[in-house]
Amino acid sequence: MSKNLIIFETDNISQELIESYLKEIPDVIIEKSFQEYSSGLKYAKDNCPKLALFSITDDKTTSYKMIKRLSDLGINVIVLSEDYTTSNIIQALRFGAKDFVSKPLIKNEFIKSVEKCLADDVKNIKKSQIISVYSNKGGVGKTVVATNLAVEMSRLTREKVLLVDLNLPIGDVTTFLDVKPTINLCELSNESLSENIKNACRQYNNTSLYVLAEPPNLEQSKMLTSSQVLNLLKTVREEFSYIIVDMGTNVDKANMTILSESDIILLTTVVNLPLIRNCQRCLDLFAKYNITTDKTKIVVNRYLENDEITIDDVEKALNKKVYWKIPNNYYTIMSSINKGIPVSEVNENSNITESFSQLASTILEDIFEKEIK
Repeated sequence: MSKNLIIFETDNISQELIESYLKEIPDVIIEKSFQEYSSGLKYAKDNCPKLALFSITDDKTTSYKMIKRLSDLGINVIVLSEDYTTSNIIQALRFGAKDFVSKPLIKNEFIKSVEKCLADDVKNIKKSQIISVYSNKGGVGKTVVATNLAVEMSRLTREKVLLVDLNLPIGDVTTFLDVKPTINLCELSNESLSENIKNACRQYNNTSLYVLAEPPNLEQSKMLTSSQVLNLLKTVREEFSYIIVDMGTNVDKANMTILSESDIILLTTVVNLPLIRNCQRCLDLFAKYNITTDKTKIVVNRYLENDEITIDDVEKALNKKVYWKIPNNYYTIMSSINKGIPVSEVNENSNITESFSQLASTILEDIFEKEIK
């Protein structure tokens, strides 16, 4: 088992301390230490060591990008930093670090982290996340939320993101993103699911976003069972970092399976009395099925500042905080739908584009913060 590593460290005293601690780990080979990080990155490309110990510099933006590039090479990265604020840890992990150790180094903690990341079975701290967009009523903009969130998650993370259309019986994801799939999810048998999933998922515009299409007709959608849905979700977890599910409105076994398997549920509504009541019914339903309240997030779509019903009113009615408000921007949304492109391509500077970007960023921060804890 390879135990070769390289060190990125600008401080001589810190470098000597790191090397002294590493001598206590059997069979560890320090290939090189680099104070000039660009040289270290070039060496890593040519030699691919098992592990890189990376001290974040004052230029955090450049440091994060280098962590990402090392991670993309298949190198495990342990980040070392005197700044152990939550935001710095989250950023380091988001860009691909396997672990984070605060400075000044505590020897036992440091050695434990190195041994873990040198192990053959090392896995990323992050696990695949299923984020489902749900409402028990149509017309609230679930597909708009799901498609634009998936685009922003892909843009922000550069990791593989899958948008799954389970808005049965008739979905619209392929229309919203102008994707023409060759295989839909109902054509994936359980026997060949793992082998064919890559062929079924259509890449979107050379990005890290992929789309798994809805069934093309009603009869096929009726054939999809809850066990098939469960197998599908378990399989795509192995291939994708983030799975965004555009759900249907039915209260059935398939949808309950999706909700139970989800790590985050974006319960989507708009501000009017009937839909707020329906949102409360959804929360009651989730409680009945033991779906934990902490993973359910209330998202208000088409929000207007001067609505007669305020966000405070919504929160009092639901006895739950509103997680996110997406502004009402009719022109940008309709242009996006009619052209089959995300809102960011209609107008990258619009308030609704900014809202989806910030929503994706907030979700990512919540995920990483939860995993750190």
